[in-house]
Amino acid sequence: MFSFISLEFCLFFIAFFCLYWLLAARPKIQNFLLLCGSYFVVFKAGNLLALLVLIIYTVLIYFISVRISTSHRIKRWLMMGVALTLLNLAFWKYFDFFRISVTNNLENTVIDINYLFSIILPLGISYYSFQSISYLSTLYQTRKQTNLTGKHFTLPGLALHLSFFPTITAGPIARAYAARDLKDIYNEPTGMLNQIHTKDRRRILAPTLALILIVLALIKTWWFSGWISENWVDPVFANPAQYHSLEILAAIYGYTVQLFLNFSGYSDLMVALGLLLGFRIPINFRAPLLAHNIREFWARWHISLSTWIRDYIYIPLGGNRKGFIRTQINLLVAMVLSGLWHGNGWHFLIWGALHGAGLTILNVTDRIVMVLRRCNEKEVRNSLQKSGRLGKFMGVFTTIHFVCFCFVFFRAPTVNDALTIFHALFYNHVNIPLTSNPFYFLGILLLAWLIYPKLVKLFNYFYNHAETLPRYCYILPLLLLLIIAIICAPAGIPGFIYANF
Repeated sequence: MFSFISLEFCLFFIAFFCLYWLLAARPKIQNFLLLCGSYFVVFKAGNLLALLVLIIYTVLIYFISVRISTSHRIKRWLMMGVALTLLNLAFWKYFDFFRISVTNNLENTVIDINYLFSIILPLGISYYSFQSISYLSTLYQTRKQTNLTGKHFTLPGLALHLSFFPTITAGPIARAYAARDLKDIYNEPTGMLNQIHTKDRRRILAPTLALILIVLALIKTWWFSGWISENWVDPVFANPAQYHSLEILAAIYGYTVQLFLNFSGYSDLMVALGLLLGFRIPINFRAPLLAHNIREFWARWHISLSTWIRDYIYIPLGGNRKGFIRTQINLLVAMVLSGLWHGNGWHFLIWGALHGAGLTILNVTDRIVMVLRRCNEKEVRNSLQKSGRLGKFMGVFTTIHFVCFCFVFFRAPTVNDALTIFHALFYNHVNIPLTSNPFYFLGILLLAWLIYPKLVKLFNYFYNHAETLPRYCYILPLLLLLIIAIICAPAGIPGFIYANF
């Protein structure tokens, strides 16, 4: 498997990087090289089918985008583009549902059924599907509001946007145009259309910061996330009946931390690769495990997805424009659909519904406090956090536990497996001996949570001052951290968890 933290990719990127910047005076040729490199990554990390699906899909989306820009029936073409995207995504994502009927219809044909069922989800299909809907919707809104054709991608430009290798496998969901709450490491807009079709000479952006992000990504994904998965999460979730309640609790906490480290680490790596190639990629995580309520959690966790859900599901459903009750229904529907996007099992639906219910309960609570205090919505919003240190601690504590326990449904293969985890959590404290030392791991997690705010401030300092620091201030410490990570990391290269979605 072609991994972004493998030696194979490292050698590929070094060679690509050198050739890419030899062509710095010719952005169009750089774009062509990027497109070839991106298609190579899709082929190596996926297969030939994944590449063919992407190419055919890109051509169709480009044709539809042209019709939206030039036709008078723009809504019809938008609906056609969205329908094509959703049907393509649903077919590959929910292919399991078709297995029985396909088997019955093809068993007497010359088609190799075993090969057909060995097909996996085409690489990056969720990311480029969401990017396509965003792009087509913005073109439609531009035509609808101004009746003018806005700036749009050429076919090679769209092909690069949808296949750009720093985003196609691990995200974030890049937008063609600048969008609210999608900012780069320096809080600047990140629209890809202007970056791809630039006529100006590109330059490496923040090379020191990129190096810091790469080392940080390796520490998070290869060392910490891999160690937590191998020693605490996978064994417990595989057979919860044989573990003590405290060990199960440690695994539940551990999975949330593992997922965060894995996903945010890959996101850091993609941001760094983008900077080295002269592109600004949006930040996907902003310390979500310090969120003081579930609303803020989603403003900090997988930001490119949460903003996409807001802009293309929640707002089209009516957002908060049709009354308080309808707003809560829209939130619940949006989060349930988010859960279903992650997979076709009931456990994903429950996970999404729980988050939707959490957001609804938070809003209802805010409304009750607003009526009792006779104040406006702005004053009551985040009132628990504003009440003082105790209130903020209670908010963060409650939010983290809600997120952790919801993630049990996310991690377990089925609803029954998730319920088995919860049953073992509440009942395995009797007659089940400890097989490890959960106090050790829980102590590490508690210590990490307590110092995490300080680490966030330290990282922000480096983000703002990395390019002005003397080289000796970071080269040796980064090299030492990298050596420690290589020595301490578990054997093998950890996969990207969200690649399954």
